[in-house]
Amino acid sequence: MQTTQTKRSIWSWIHNPILLFWIYIIVNLAPTFYFLNAQPLDWVGKIVILCFPLAFFSFFLALFRNAGVAQIILFPFFILHAFQIVLFYLFGGDLIAVDMFLNVATTNTSEINELLGSLLPSIFLVILLYLPPTILAIIQWKRRERLSLSFRKKIIFSSLILALISFILSFTANNLNTGILVFNQDVYPINALHNLGFAINKWDKVKQYPETSADFTFEAVRVKDSLQTEREIIVLIIGETSRADNWSLYGYDRETNPELKKQENLFVFKDALTQSNTTHKSVSIILSDAEAENYNSIYNKKGLIFAFKEAGFTTICLSNQAENGSFIEYFTKEADIYQTIRTTDPKTGLTINNYDEALLPILEKLIDENKGDLFIVLHTYGSHFNYMERYPEAFQKFTPDHISEVSKDQKEQLVNAYDNSILYTDHFLNQTIETLKKTKAAVAMLYTADHGEDLFDDDRGRFLHASPTPTYYQLRIPIFMWFSDQFKAKNTIKIEAVEKNVQIPISTNTIFHTMLNAANIETKYLEKDLSLVHPSFTERPRMYLNDHDIAVPYLKMNLKSEDFKMLKKNNIKP
Repeated sequence: MQTTQTKRSIWSWIHNPILLFWIYIIVNLAPTFYFLNAQPLDWVGKIVILCFPLAFFSFFLALFRNAGVAQIILFPFFILHAFQIVLFYLFGGDLIAVDMFLNVATTNTSEINELLGSLLPSIFLVILLYLPPTILAIIQWKRRERLSLSFRKKIIFSSLILALISFILSFTANNLNTGILVFNQDVYPINALHNLGFAINKWDKVKQYPETSADFTFEAVRVKDSLQTEREIIVLIIGETSRADNWSLYGYDRETNPELKKQENLFVFKDALTQSNTTHKSVSIILSDAEAENYNSIYNKKGLIFAFKEAGFTTICLSNQAENGSFIEYFTKEADIYQTIRTTDPKTGLTINNYDEALLPILEKLIDENKGDLFIVLHTYGSHFNYMERYPEAFQKFTPDHISEVSKDQKEQLVNAYDNSILYTDHFLNQTIETLKKTKAAVAMLYTADHGEDLFDDDRGRFLHASPTPTYYQLRIPIFMWFSDQFKAKNTIKIEAVEKNVQIPISTNTIFHTMLNAANIETKYLEKDLSLVHPSFTERPRMYLNDHDIAVPYLKMNLKSEDFKMLKKNNIKP
């Protein structure tokens, strides 16, 4: 008897349209409740960010006699909320950024699988939170259980009053970082939808790049030294997700660079920061003359490889990255010879995981087959998560390194696996140098990472990269140059300049100019005071390209006390 009554009670609860109405409201407000604690707002601002979404969802649900129908229409918001909650798990209180939406568009199935497999707690949470109300909404829609007209009128009226109050209060509310509250930046879900629109517009502009840049020319000319008799090979290696703090060359207490440290003619730039913590923007800056201050010029210009082609170099690009339709793909495919070893199955979207060392036999073969002067770009997979997939068993030095999930509890495993990936990167780079030595050519090689990575380093519990609010660990990267004896003997002024410039704070916007200058290529787009191999290299205020492609000085980019502590500890000038 008691069991029957309980079942009836539950059944009546499930079919109570007013109760379901408020359940839909609560689950739609779940991200807002988190933002109330995480956002740097005064108490008026907190009222605004709570009242507006409450008014919005209440008003919309009350427009329909059947709230289940309304919630089914609102289902895309459930997807948005779920995405936001997973990002809370990774990045703390950050909003879904423009770059995060673009990362979804440029990330292949294999990368998604590797990450999702380690985010099971957050995935389980969003399923638990949003699957039941979705089922309830469908049941309510099928059973045609309706709200009374009087209830709907009260909710609609109250929602309009609440929206008006939140709008008025927004003029007096303050974001403690920016000084003012801006609806499309501070109020969820308006800010997330604004970022989505920005991302769609940006992606459309990227797709139009072949047309908008079609007529561009660097008018690049090579000024060849009459005394230069050796073959010249200029090499740019782009690393993936490598942070300087885990390189022993940068003072890390673990030996992660045992091979590189033995190389002569190696010049390590100790104070290097990236201009973006996202791959698609950082590598785009590396491969072009675009920088944080003029990033939007990228839509109308060719890349670094094209400049070398104009100057008469045979250009080669070898990649261990999957193609994704971004600027990176456009720039790298400008090469005379392009090849990626990370191929994608068109049906499943899965990629074959090759270690970076698989690039070297191809590199050696192409150098032998192409006898002239060469410009070579190697785009590696480096330390991209999942770290333990990036190195062979022989480099399993730091253990345990098996990662079953992304959590603070597994920080030891995460750091061990990450360090093993850096150890393997060291081996790959050393083997690349040895391959280049065999050519007996005048070789200038530059290695740079695109950005760093968070590894649950402090109380913030941050992991991965590409968060709207970056950290010190995402920003500080390794950059070094290596020169063959032949290049060094013929370019004493450049070598002396490098020896001086290793002490100067630099950013990734120096790469374009350094590569051209190392090859004695002249163009009106070359800025010699941004070349690491030129005596006139000059320190500039370092800028960061934020989520809306605006250049922001490092001191004004919302770094936290934990970040400034690390900057000071490592003598990094922000």
